[in-house]
Amino acid sequence: MIVPKTLEEINQMIADGVEENISLDYKAADALQNTDGKKKEIAKDVSAMANSAGGVIIYGVKESDDEKRKHLPETITPIDCRTFSKEQLEQIINGNVSPKIEGLLIHPISTGNEFDVVYVVEVPQGDTAHQNTKDRRYYKRQNFISEPMLDHEIRDVMNRSEHPKIELLFEIVKETYETNLEVRPFNIGRVYANYINFFVVLAEELVEG
Repeated sequence: MIVPKTLEEINQMIADGVEENISLDYKAADALQNTDGKKKEIAKDVSAMANSAGGVIIYGVKESDDEKRKHLPETITPIDCRTFSKEQLEQIINGNVSPKIEGLLIHPISTGNEFDVVYVVEVPQGDTAHQNTKDRRYYKRQNFISEPMLDHEIRDVMNRSEHPKIELLFEIVKETYETNLEVRPFNIGRVYANYINFFVVLAEELVEG
């Protein structure tokens, strides 16, 4: 998931109609308020993202009201950082999600006016299940929404830290007389992997070429 870091990148997402998905959520500015109801929603959405695949929540971008364009970004609704600061958002997340989500980042992006910003919240996938302490429930991302998790789903997420997490880097290396495909495994989890098995399937024309 590409994390927008500039106003130009956010405007491009709106222009391209980048739809919400399991790893992307848009929230209008009024989603950020210091009320118990809004704090509950913030904690629910962030914990659900961590319990699923991780991703990005953009506060300050409104979805379309048109039913046919639902879940598509429509316009920027700026947040006054004097009224609702990055620190306030961070405190709400850390104070209402347990355990704390390690590696969570909040990027304030200026809209061009002195105090107006958009907050891009980068949520990593959790190594365990994260609870919304406002209602004591566990949530997950399901398509475009956050919904409560079942018992077996919570157990599965809690077991993430017990298994290795491997990513493969593929690189095509061209030499004088041949071209090789190099595959490099990386352990991005906390558990050491003793053995790694993987299979690579290539199109026949690539192998013959």
